[in-house]
Amino acid sequence: MESESSPRRTTRSSARPAASPAPTSPPKRSPSTASPSKAKRVRVAELEGRGPVKAAFTTDYSIAGAAHPIHRVSVLGAESVTLGFGITSHIAKQIAAKAPASTYLVATDSNVAPLHLPALKEALRAHIAEGSRILEYIIPPGESVKTREMKNVIEDFMLANKCTRDSCIIALGGGVVGDMFGFVAATFMRGIPVIQIPTTLLAMVDSSIGGKTAVDTPHGKNLIGAFHQPRHIFMDLAYLRTLPHREYINGMAEVIKTAAIWDEEDFALLENNAEDILNLSAANKKADSELNTDLLLKVVLGSIRVKAHVVTVDEKETGLRGLLNFGHTVGHAIEAILSPELLHGECVAMGMVREAEIARHLGYVNDVVIGRIVRCLQAYGLPVSTEDKKVLQLAPGKHCSVDQMMDIMRVDKKNQGNKKRVVMLAGIGKTHEPKASFIPDDVIIKVLSPAMVVDGGLKADSARKEVRLNVPGSKSISNRALVLAALGKGECRLEGLLHSDDVQVMLDSLQKLVGIKYIWEDNGNTLVVEGGAGKLQVPNSEIYLGNAGTAARFLTTVCCLVRSNDGRTTTVTGNARMKQRPIGPLVEALRSKGCDLTYLEGQGCLPLKVEPTGLKGGHIKLSASISSQYVSSILLSAPYAETAVTLELIGDAVVSKPYIDMTTAMMKSFGIVVTVDPGNDNIYHIPKGVYKNPKTYLVEADASSATYPLAFAAITGTKVTVTNIGSNSLQGDAEFAVKVLRPMGCVVEQTATQTTVQGPKRLKPIPSIDMETMTDAFLTASVLAAVATNGESGPDANLTKIHGISNQRVKECNRIAAMVEQLAKFGVHASELPDGIQISGVNEDPKKALKSPEGGVFCYDDHRVAMSFSILACARGAGQKSIILEKKCVEKTWPAWWDALENILGISVTGADLVHDGSSSAGNKQVGGKAASAAPATSTVTKTTPVKATFDETTVVVIGMRGAGKSHMGKAAAKALNRTFIDTDDYFAHKMGITIAEYVKDHSWAEFRKLECAQLQQILNDHPKGYVVSCGGGIVETPEARVVLKDWHSKKGRVIHLTRDIGAVVEYLTADKTRPALGEDPKSIWSRRRPWYKECSNAEFKIVADGSDASWKAVERDFAKYMRFMLSTEGTFQVAGSPSFFLCLTFGDLHDAVKVLENASEGADALELRVDLLKEWSDEFIGTQISLIRRHSDLPIIFTVRTKSQGGRFADNDLVNMFSLLELGVKYQCEFVDVEVLDAKSEQFLELYKALRANKGRSHFLASFHDFSGTAIWDQTGYGSSLSAASGSRVMMRDKYVELHQFGDSIKLIGKANTLDDNFALHRFVHETVPTLGLQPVKPLIAVNMTAVGQVSRALNDYMTPVTHPALPIAAAPGQLSIKQIHETRYLLGLIAPKKFYLFGHPIAQSMSPTLHNAGFNALGLPHKYSLSENPNWSHVKAMLDEGLKNKTFGGASVTIPHKEEIIKHNLVSTLTEAATKIGAVNTIMIDDHGKLVGDNTDWLGIRASILKRVSIEGYDLVGGVIGAGGTSRAACFALKSLGVTDLRIWNRTESKAAGLAEEFGGHVVSGGFEHIFDKSPAVGAKPKLFLLVSSVPGASQNDLPIDEMFTNANAGAPAGSVGVFVEMAYRPRQTVIIEHLGSIERTNISWSYVEGVEILIEQGLEQFTRWTGRRAPRKVIEETVYANYK
Repeated sequence: MESESSPRRTTRSSARPAASPAPTSPPKRSPSTASPSKAKRVRVAELEGRGPVKAAFTTDYSIAGAAHPIHRVSVLGAESVTLGFGITSHIAKQIAAKAPASTYLVATDSNVAPLHLPALKEALRAHIAEGSRILEYIIPPGESVKTREMKNVIEDFMLANKCTRDSCIIALGGGVVGDMFGFVAATFMRGIPVIQIPTTLLAMVDSSIGGKTAVDTPHGKNLIGAFHQPRHIFMDLAYLRTLPHREYINGMAEVIKTAAIWDEEDFALLENNAEDILNLSAANKKADSELNTDLLLKVVLGSIRVKAHVVTVDEKETGLRGLLNFGHTVGHAIEAILSPELLHGECVAMGMVREAEIARHLGYVNDVVIGRIVRCLQAYGLPVSTEDKKVLQLAPGKHCSVDQMMDIMRVDKKNQGNKKRVVMLAGIGKTHEPKASFIPDDVIIKVLSPAMVVDGGLKADSARKEVRLNVPGSKSISNRALVLAALGKGECRLEGLLHSDDVQVMLDSLQKLVGIKYIWEDNGNTLVVEGGAGKLQVPNSEIYLGNAGTAARFLTTVCCLVRSNDGRTTTVTGNARMKQRPIGPLVEALRSKGCDLTYLEGQGCLPLKVEPTGLKGGHIKLSASISSQYVSSILLSAPYAETAVTLELIGDAVVSKPYIDMTTAMMKSFGIVVTVDPGNDNIYHIPKGVYKNPKTYLVEADASSATYPLAFAAITGTKVTVTNIGSNSLQGDAEFAVKVLRPMGCVVEQTATQTTVQGPKRLKPIPSIDMETMTDAFLTASVLAAVATNGESGPDANLTKIHGISNQRVKECNRIAAMVEQLAKFGVHASELPDGIQISGVNEDPKKALKSPEGGVFCYDDHRVAMSFSILACARGAGQKSIILEKKCVEKTWPAWWDALENILGISVTGADLVHDGSSSAGNKQVGGKAASAAPATSTVTKTTPVKATFDETTVVVIGMRGAGKSHMGKAAAKALNRTFIDTDDYFAHKMGITIAEYVKDHSWAEFRKLECAQLQQILNDHPKGYVVSCGGGIVETPEARVVLKDWHSKKGRVIHLTRDIGAVVEYLTADKTRPALGEDPKSIWSRRRPWYKECSNAEFKIVADGSDASWKAVERDFAKYMRFMLSTEGTFQVAGSPSFFLCLTFGDLHDAVKVLENASEGADALELRVDLLKEWSDEFIGTQISLIRRHSDLPIIFTVRTKSQGGRFADNDLVNMFSLLELGVKYQCEFVDVEVLDAKSEQFLELYKALRANKGRSHFLASFHDFSGTAIWDQTGYGSSLSAASGSRVMMRDKYVELHQFGDSIKLIGKANTLDDNFALHRFVHETVPTLGLQPVKPLIAVNMTAVGQVSRALNDYMTPVTHPALPIAAAPGQLSIKQIHETRYLLGLIAPKKFYLFGHPIAQSMSPTLHNAGFNALGLPHKYSLSENPNWSHVKAMLDEGLKNKTFGGASVTIPHKEEIIKHNLVSTLTEAATKIGAVNTIMIDDHGKLVGDNTDWLGIRASILKRVSIEGYDLVGGVIGAGGTSRAACFALKSLGVTDLRIWNRTESKAAGLAEEFGGHVVSGGFEHIFDKSPAVGAKPKLFLLVSSVPGASQNDLPIDEMFTNANAGAPAGSVGVFVEMAYRPRQTVIIEHLGSIERTNISWSYVEGVEILIEQGLEQFTRWTGRRAPRKVIEETVYANYK
């Protein structure tokens, strides 16, 4: 080893070509284990006219006594980076020499300080000059402190401590410390030296080098900063041994990034040594001497050299340095949304994949590049998409919408104006340009979007030309080839390998099991594998296979080959769907030969634990009627059994035999010849041996994938040639063109190696076809059959029947059921056959006959479903858009399918985002283009027509005790949500042809339970969407069934535990004789099952009913509301409006609160259930309390458990039980859950919080801290050493805010005011401190002070102020005020200006509007006044409006005759809402945010609200009727249409007026008299009808109407169970003639209710009140006042 004074210069170059052309000669191939320290070829290029690029050289030094040399790297011409292992003393010595200073400020954070600060300070003291001093400054950890405010505090500390220009800052820490203190050094006294000592891998390889320093702002990261080169950078890799494992792999993202853009050899090193490199993190407890630290030095040094070179060439980031931002453009956008839950490197990893996909879309790279990047990132545990399992676990409930990401990218520093710059790869180690490239928004949107919109029209140039294309390699052959090569002996070059999710999974797993080493050649088109010759090992981590069924089956047997005695086992697992897919027959066959496999969850499915006992061999019997992959699995591994294997296939007919033949043919290519028994072709003899790898093996193209472009030709009438699949293929699907397309009318030409198809003008159906030899292609055939016609009519016309595909029910999904369900969305009828499917093709032109698939095509995470329906979408014609959800699932077999569809086949494809709820099947909106279905128009103030709600369609499962009401509520929910209901008891009886009681009698409960579980699994497999399933009470009795239920809710399905008081359940069971006797006391059963119900459910609902019909109706309404909230796709619940309030309920039992609840909650936006104040904390009691609130109030619920130290009654040290209660709040779908953060660093708290958040659904987490001790302060005075001893024990609210930000959707900080100044400090905190923190996303904040002197803070708080009411027993906290008191205080403080409101019209003397609105103003303490302004002239209205606007006293107005239409005619308002425009009248004037007048109409809302109070419209066929044709009738029509009425009937004495109304609103005129309004009702047996009748005829004009005849006619033709609601618009008399007649009509089929005109007045008035004030109107006070004064 050379001495430090005699350095050794390493001449390895880090230069690279500007545009990275492929080298003129192929790169030297070396095994993946080759040392990267060997000299590499020098690559020199011209860079933007600067001449030859110089390399970043490294100099190696030895240090006496050190086990490793140190390395110095040149930056900007000087040796500025020192890298070594265990060099703290050397660092101190060098600092003293390189940066002499009077003061050294060692800056770090509170995580690093206890680990490394003392040793560094001690070493510094030993080397710095006498008289120099050392100061330390410790900041809190995390990005949230990297702010301008923090920088100010640090600078003030330095000035206070007399730091001068000869001071030096030593930044010891990660990127935040380096960025923050580097920026301080850049500006303090115009610049002082800074020494960077990065302690994280991320900082070492990225942020510490280059001189970039910055702080964050609310507008984005690193937007304020400077370039300030450090005096020196010291990297001690020993620091990484204390770095948490997640932080370590966080840094690996940047290492992978650098290799991806710069050096393929380094990338290969990372690909092949992931396990060894990961072993160097703190997670590995081995001693340093046992670790391969040289490998870590190589990895880090490689990245540093590149960064150093780039900084040297392009210090200020004008070109080349921009390449280091690969992955950052998209990654930063993801980070802005998902931080702090996701780390920087994790977000950059996802960004790299997305940016590489952009490059693929533009044609710069192929699938190989994407596959290698994804595999490498996954090998290090980094996420590759926002739907990654790791992301969903760490940041549940967060969603990266495309719009939000694009908005964030608009403020990226790399942009030029509105042009976004993204680094484009040209291969591994190469970029498209020597800088970031400009990329159009539409391309970025397309790649980021989770769904695709396919436009059915061919582009003009595509309709004329013949298309030729290659399809990707075969998934089946790729997977087999990888297994064979990995188990084989010698080197094998695999050419044409498929680069997809499945193959990536297989390659990663084989690396773990076999330890194979591999490299890529020919720009990634050839994989060179060095086989292990049958040597296998127990992997160090589980084999996770996602949804890769082929890999799961093949590798299960491979795992059985492992032999080991070290006590370790192999776990094979997958995602939720993989855990449903069967593997039982294979496991049983392997068990029969001594293999030890254990199911860890459900029987017959993954996950599996495999003991390393080896495979014995001999005669193996296997059922092959479900999957041929079981057979191939044993065949592939059989040569490595202890003895030769004879495999006998038993049971029903063998499925997909061509794939078995494929396996044996491939085994022969690798040297093992399988023979078929001459007496039985279902018996195979496999000799013992070792595969001999051929030098080269060509993977042929995927025949199943080839069906899609060929089907495209068939369905569009164009010509397509697939150039790499023909008649010589091993795959059965290669016959698709000849056996399917040719009979359907296509011209087919097929050679040995290629296939050409010319589509006809119209496809013909195939009456019957057996597709047993090409089962995967049946989906393609099905979509073609959908548009096939023979020109005939009748039940069997255009029918195509496909047989031999029963195995497709156990693929990625039940594909047969999936095709039936999704074809129906296009208007195509299909049905299941015992072993197939039949499709009835549309007779008309597909461009007219095919419907737009409402809600998009749900793909079940199945690649073949997605690609098949994208082909069907092409038949819909130009301009007809079809949304394909889950676009990423195509990556299983054809990752670039969407690019091929657009760029090669010529179909326009755009991106579509999804309304997110955690389920990708939610409703959608298109991004970057015209929406697929236009949303209703909206005004500048409010949406005038309710947007149709979208719901997660995932099937809901209901469990609970027999007699709890599961079937009743399940049917009600299915009706309300328009779903199909299945009762598993009825399902059982139907399937078995026998009742449960009879089955149990003949067999046993145990046998029934086993069958019940299997049937539940089958139901969920067959109907994953659109169903409500009610289970028998004992479904939780078996572990297997519990696994099924838990698995369902683990993948975002809902399992609702329905509960009811056990006494009511017992009463019901005593009377029920339809089920077999339980043979046990129901209460004992409940006691046993209760924990199982809780374990298996992720939602809960308590039925509170007294047995009456009315109470059950109320429960139905409550349950429907509960379901709508739970399944809504709107995301986390939010409260709009400012200010907002929540009422703290302080009752021990809410039965005591029911009478006062409505009055007490007037004006509130939510109700807080103080669980800690309840007299009982049992689940049943709490469930009853929640149900009581929902029964008597529509307000959201805040579920709160307050501890004693924070002002409550729950124990401080009982976190487990507190979180158990909070979990109950989440399960009950409480809109808010208050999460008290006692100790954010406690591992117990973090684990409990993580589990709670994983199931949060739409619940809004309110992270809270309450300072009842009075030690917290609002003013920020500093951190670390800047705090005085006296203040050191205080709690800083700023710290608490930062801490709580990571846990809540909003934040609640409650302080304690001792003086008035404490309120001013709070105000400064909210309006000055919080905005400077720059935490993203910005979250709502509740900040108030307790005590009487703190009451002013409650008046100043804008968001969700906690309030009390005189009707409550106690206030929840000292100083709490009512809403009325807060408004009065805000008025006195000048925060509420008194406004004047009017009623414009004539005559209006008898109007109830002043009574209505003034009652509301008074109840809420608002200083407004409503009065009459009576005048018949519109000019008077204009004068009043002008004066009010000028004086700023006008608040709003009601409008009645004669001014409703005059307002519009004379343009008295600036804007009209959609409702006012459509109705043609204004009854409400309000002011928008810009001070402009807006005309609205709330009459229709009054009608709508009154109807919905009486009936739920779901489950009925709607029939609407309107009596009259005046202005009010227009509001009635608008209201009925908004409810979904399509059958709208209008009657008026003057028929011509009715005709005009009917034409405008899409109704029809009733001719022949009033009594015929509801004639022509449907035949008996049809769906029940909901009749909605609105009368705008004055009361005095109703006497001559044949009212009885009208109601009698309606009743006579209506189906049983029909309902009617009559709405009277006339205010006087209160009981009109029509209402009086309702009391005497025949109610055989229709049950009528009515709405009085005064109720409409109140309902529309409540809407006006809310629009004017932004406050929820105090309904009860207003109603009582109006009715009391109504004459």
